[in-house]
Amino acid sequence: MRKSKPLLFLFCFLFLTALIPKAVFADVRDDKIRQQEALIDQYAQQIREKENEAQSLANQISIFELQIKQIQAEIDATNLTISQLTSAIKQKENSIVLKEGEIEERNEILAQYLRQAARSNSGSLLEFLLKNNKFSDFFSDLNYLSNVQSRIQDILAIIKKLKNKLIQEKNDLETDKAEQEQLKRIQSRQKTDLGNSKKQKQKLLDQTKGQEKAYQQLLSKAREDLDKIRNQPYDLAMGFKMTFEEALKNAMPAAQLTRVRAAFIMAILKIESDWGGNVGTGNWRTDMHPRDFNAFQMITSVLGLNPDSTPVSKKPYYGWGGAMGPAQFLPSTWLLYDNAVAKLTGRQPPSPWNIGDAFMAAGLKLAEAGADKQIYAAESKAAKIYIAGRRWNTSLTARIYANNVMAEAARIQKDINILQSK
Repeated sequence: MRKSKPLLFLFCFLFLTALIPKAVFADVRDDKIRQQEALIDQYAQQIREKENEAQSLANQISIFELQIKQIQAEIDATNLTISQLTSAIKQKENSIVLKEGEIEERNEILAQYLRQAARSNSGSLLEFLLKNNKFSDFFSDLNYLSNVQSRIQDILAIIKKLKNKLIQEKNDLETDKAEQEQLKRIQSRQKTDLGNSKKQKQKLLDQTKGQEKAYQQLLSKAREDLDKIRNQPYDLAMGFKMTFEEALKNAMPAAQLTRVRAAFIMAILKIESDWGGNVGTGNWRTDMHPRDFNAFQMITSVLGLNPDSTPVSKKPYYGWGGAMGPAQFLPSTWLLYDNAVAKLTGRQPPSPWNIGDAFMAAGLKLAEAGADKQIYAAESKAAKIYIAGRRWNTSLTARIYANNVMAEAARIQKDINILQSK
């Protein structure tokens, strides 16, 4: 069956629009993203160097200025990455439309061949023989039938291949949309961090009037004011209260037993759930992928929980939610670590909603990814693996997520150092 002109025009249009952005704009965006990444790495290195220098007002102002530049570069990179993903999503949507149209076409051709085969197969072999006056006609009909059947097999193989590609493209599309949503959440946090850094810089200038002596007095007072650090709420989710000292107390056993820095584990759980303040408002029946149903029911059953009233992360407009507890593990992932968590904590059964168990599970997962080396590169890679799994090195979101984690870990480490210096 031939395509109508309107349908042919639509397919051609979609094909061209799918190709043009990739051919013309992708390389430009990639170059700009790489430039921003180079800036981000440069600022991060300069900040680390400044933090190792003697503490002074000028040094601290420089750190604030570098942090502001770094966060702005992160925001610019995030915007470019979102734009790149939006283009990729559009391309995949157009490609899916094309493949669905091609499958529909092949199905129509298959239907024609099936009707031909049905007509040729009607009646007995004797009837088929008698209706031909010549043996040559009989064998000609047999060859025709054989060709039809062969073409049916070919068409079926093509349709199967197209459907497999379609399934893969739809899965890739879902992944891209998930990354896009993650980037939007990260972008929101980046804007908040940018505003906070600007406020902190201005507050320091207001308090010191630009005088080094006044800064040193503030520094001395901050070191003495341990209660403020212990009890600071750390901008947690609305209505949720966990002090810095409480979070550190829960993180330390995990840090000691997994050899992953406490500040790093705390940064991961801070970004994932505000240390348990935002574990989701979803329901497993509607927000979780069905592949995790059995694991979730097993976990809640062992813990004596009602699965219908146990919160999980809510399903966004794309894909699936269903992550559990402060560390935001999916049920199937939690079952990979629960025995090890129980062995280290002595709590049986362990719970993904228990803050101590969540810290321990996160520590185990991060150590497995190399964070126990306690160096910047290893921790950054572990953060990427935490958010993106096997796609850590290709995920557009992973690097931005890792940089946010490392920046949060640096802030937390400063407060830990003050507490532990006393």
